[in-house]
Amino acid sequence: MKPFSFRAFIRKYFFNPHWRCAACGREIFGDEYFCADCEKTLPVADGNICAHCGRKTDVPEDYCRSCKNRLTAIDKGRSAFFYEKPVSDLIMKSKYGGSIYLLDMFAEYLAAVYFKNYFSADLICYVPMTEKAERKRRYNHSKLIALKLSELTGVKVGHCLSKIKDTERQAKLTGRERAVNLAGSFRVTDKAAVRGKAVLLVDDVTTTGATAQEIGSVLKTAGAKTVYLITVASVPEVHKTQEKKDQARKNRE
Repeated sequence: MKPFSFRAFIRKYFFNPHWRCAACGREIFGDEYFCADCEKTLPVADGNICAHCGRKTDVPEDYCRSCKNRLTAIDKGRSAFFYEKPVSDLIMKSKYGGSIYLLDMFAEYLAAVYFKNYFSADLICYVPMTEKAERKRRYNHSKLIALKLSELTGVKVGHCLSKIKDTERQAKLTGRERAVNLAGSFRVTDKAAVRGKAVLLVDDVTTTGATAQEIGSVLKTAGAKTVYLITVASVPEVHKTQEKKDQARKNRE
């Protein structure tokens, strides 16, 4: 029997995240993460989606504008949610606000996506950070999600990727700039671990897909047979009009 730990007791019974809705903070009971009202507002990634990357689309598509001829290194991508409130706010809290408990919640939703879509992976990989960036944030959110997802699916985590250079923050860049920004940033540190394997790549958000494409490319070059992508949320299909607006904004800056 484990010795009694007052700290563990306090954490379990007084700071249990299941006691309050993750979105609105309302007190709840049971094992749910959300109250009944917030549960209804969750932007679950179903309905009209891209069959390849899993994004929200106007009509069902085999390849949407965002991934056609772009996300070529990824064989199939899916997300638990669309990148809309309240999930978008929760992702920001988990990534920059220190709300690490939310990462276990995300992993549970991703496990459901994994089994629903009949993924069959030999290995789970996560998007790595440079040592400098990880020290600054104090944790790699993608890694923590991957570790919990491994527990829930039984698929082992492979610590076989590294990020070898710091890059400019992606949020301020256009799709084309993101791809250039990430080129040559990742490498496979254990080629034997991925050779001939079906790899499941885990991240928080699919935006342009530049990160997944770059990592998928190095995994395939190292011998991976298949690369799947699973993320907490994905942004909607990027329309050409929006791309033009983004470029116009960059030109003004």
